[in-house]
Amino acid sequence: MKKNEMYFYQLLRDFLTGYLIKRRNFSDKTVRSYRQTLNLLRNYFREEKGISFDKMDFSCFSRSSIYDFLMWLKDARNSSTQTLNLRLSAIKSFLKYCSEEDMELMPVYLDVSSIHAFKGFKKPYVEYLTQEQLKLLFSLPDITTRLGRRDRFFLIFAYETGARMQELLNLQISCIIRSDVSVKVRIHGKGNKIRYVPLLGITVKHLDSYLAEFHKESQPETFLFYTIHDSQHTQMKPGTVDYFMKKYGKLAYEADNSFPEGLHAHMLRHSIAMAMYKKGIPISYIRDFLGHSSIDTTTVYSYADEETITKALEAVDHEESTGKATTAKHKNWKGKEQYLLEYCGLS
Repeated sequence: MKKNEMYFYQLLRDFLTGYLIKRRNFSDKTVRSYRQTLNLLRNYFREEKGISFDKMDFSCFSRSSIYDFLMWLKDARNSSTQTLNLRLSAIKSFLKYCSEEDMELMPVYLDVSSIHAFKGFKKPYVEYLTQEQLKLLFSLPDITTRLGRRDRFFLIFAYETGARMQELLNLQISCIIRSDVSVKVRIHGKGNKIRYVPLLGITVKHLDSYLAEFHKESQPETFLFYTIHDSQHTQMKPGTVDYFMKKYGKLAYEADNSFPEGLHAHMLRHSIAMAMYKKGIPISYIRDFLGHSSIDTTTVYSYADEETITKALEAVDHEESTGKATTAKHKNWKGKEQYLLEYCGLS
């Protein structure tokens, strides 16, 4: 075979046997869920389009073809709306990987990405950082410099308090409330509502170090985060935060391309909320912590993230494997097609 004839299969193999396992550290069970989706897709092309697996390439991944595949799942396999969206998500993940490996495949990914989630399954998307990504982010500021120490404290403090960017920038020294047993932050939220957020021990240490360096002689009304203009302390502007967020986000993505692109301050707020939700903290508590006026706003964190999606895919695969529909695996196939199935890790 010529190299170009194998290109599609090489990327498919690398996605299933390399990327998902080594770079994303997915379990065997989760990888099987992705494999099941791709097996269903090749079955669709064989049964409905007359295209065997050894004839497939990226031209099969058009918006119309993938949409027709999803409709086939709906009609022929009686797949639910939720299942359709999960299958679509798996295909998009594969094509996104391919586009990152080869920019010439970006149009293919963008074409299929234009297929929106099907109605009937509410799936708000909350972009947040995992604990590993947070550790990476916090390690990036150069703490041998004054600005690096400031930036790192801002990142940590923004995460630990879950405050909105403007709430952080409005904080004054007087907003740090100390007692014999605790340290908390008084935050003026939307609608001039006030909430108090307690700080944990390690965060208090970071705070004390920051205050010792940046607020040696500050008055109570001095802004916690400031910039210096003409020897005067002035309230830090959102543009300053956006600048260093973009800088560290770019560095993080270069170090780990699973890191979300376009880092912004609100992502840290999402991250602490999602961490609390995954720890089993009641939604009502998270609502109060974030300062949401309605619990409906907070319930967005209870919807599917990538980890939840993969678990749902696994459940769907188990359910479908017990049905009467055509199985995705054909053990009697031989020759070139069987070789490719084994090569790609689909058999």
